[in-house]
Amino acid sequence: MDSHIWHNIKHGDQQAMMLLYKSSYQELYAFGFRICANKEQVKDCIHEMFCEIWQKRHSLSEVQQVKAYLRTYLKRKLLKEIYQTNHQGNLTKLDEGLDREKSYESLLIEAQESDEKKKKLWLALDYLTKNQREIIKLKFYEGLSYEQIASALNLQPRTVYNHVYEALQVLRKLLKSLMIVFFLLS
Repeated sequence: MDSHIWHNIKHGDQQAMMLLYKSSYQELYAFGFRICANKEQVKDCIHEMFCEIWQKRHSLSEVQQVKAYLRTYLKRKLLKEIYQTNHQGNLTKLDEGLDREKSYESLLIEAQESDEKKKKLWLALDYLTKNQREIIKLKFYEGLSYEQIASALNLQPRTVYNHVYEALQVLRKLLKSLMIVFFLLS
């Protein structure tokens, strides 16, 4: 990308802005998808990024490496969005994962496999008792300790341990059989 285009954008050239958008969108989308597998979130962040650039065009500094600037801008925007969505303060781990570049196709495959695993897990969870489901939800989705779960459900901690153990045994068996069934059907 040419710093000349950037200069023209700074001076209000809408055609230059459209050219920058069209010429960099696909690459930015692939880059953003490596950071966040949520397609809509990546698209929204790219769109917001270009809107912000256009709104602040008069105060932009000169940029020689426009491509690198856009990637850095998008990366920071996505990481901020992920942080706000997940309410987690550990952006460093997310950022470290970017060093391992993966192809766009492998990321799509991973996302599809992840969706299949989630479906299998939800199917398996239906086979648990109501108490087991509730305890698994509290333990693994809400991150409560055994003692906190026991207190919340008026149970002994040992009972919670037993329910978790039994539920995990059921889930392991069901997930193995579901994997075999899905393998045979595909």
